[in-house]
Amino acid sequence: MATTDEVRERIEAFARQLCADLGDVDDSNSLSWLDAVEEQAVEIGDAVATALVEKNASRCPSVEAEATCPMCDRPGRYRGARERELITRRGPATIAEPEYFCPCCRKAFFPDDECDRC
Repeated sequence: MATTDEVRERIEAFARQLCADLGDVDDSNSLSWLDAVEEQAVEIGDAVATALVEKNASRCPSVEAEATCPMCDRPGRYRGARERELITRRGPATIAEPEYFCPCCRKAFFPDDECDRC
């Protein structure tokens, strides 16, 4: 993994390139040019933050064919991935998590939520 200084350098280089690609800021709908610049920067930051949350939330352990039901401790079968929307400080982010079904309890369940702490 890159060090903090390496990440900072890459972000600064990316920001300079993005500024060059975007060109002038349209301030026709803002109170001032600075407001328009800040608004565009916030939108870019929000998009990056959402992408990072979605990418890192998908680092969950590999999906198993079976998982233990938290209610009855019997095996439940994998049903597929279920999308879930997380509300972050920067807005909503969508992640996918494995869903299992316990035939004994007749309920869906999700293995320990360790993925939220990845």
